[in-house]
Amino acid sequence: MDNPILGVEVAGTVEEVGTGAGFKVGTRVMGLVNGSGYAEYVVMPADRAMVIPEHLSFEEAAAIPEVFLTAYQTLFWIGKLRADENVLIHAGGSGVGTAAIQLAKQIGQANVVTTASSQEKFDFCRSLGADVCKNYKEQNFDKEVLMPPKIKGLI
Repeated sequence: MDNPILGVEVAGTVEEVGTGAGFKVGTRVMGLVNGSGYAEYVVMPADRAMVIPEHLSFEEAAAIPEVFLTAYQTLFWIGKLRADENVLIHAGGSGVGTAAIQLAKQIGQANVVTTASSQEKFDFCRSLGADVCKNYKEQNFDKEVLMPPKIKGLI
């Protein structure tokens, strides 16, 4: 049995394009594939590819699709987050958590409460825009964060 190649996030340079792909050979792109993302070459549908901004490395670009798309889908498509609403983001120091904090603040103009397990993570979450941080190991955050109309005063 062959060992599968892991990975779903990719970043690289377009080597070949199909008809109507909308990209040129040599374009730097990032995106998601269904597997084998860690291979030297991958095939990705053009509608999943995004041009990499010039200031990002391939490593930085590869970190974007999974975490930011997951956070965006959860906050806005599923959660329907609106301006000035309160949002609780668990694991604020994780990849998806850090993306969600930034998206909730920048796009959603939301009040962000996050959970984490250390002061270092709290500091990082606050640097990304979190309004309130609760230690899920030491605090009963579910009772403390019952989402009052405005939470900024709880900092």
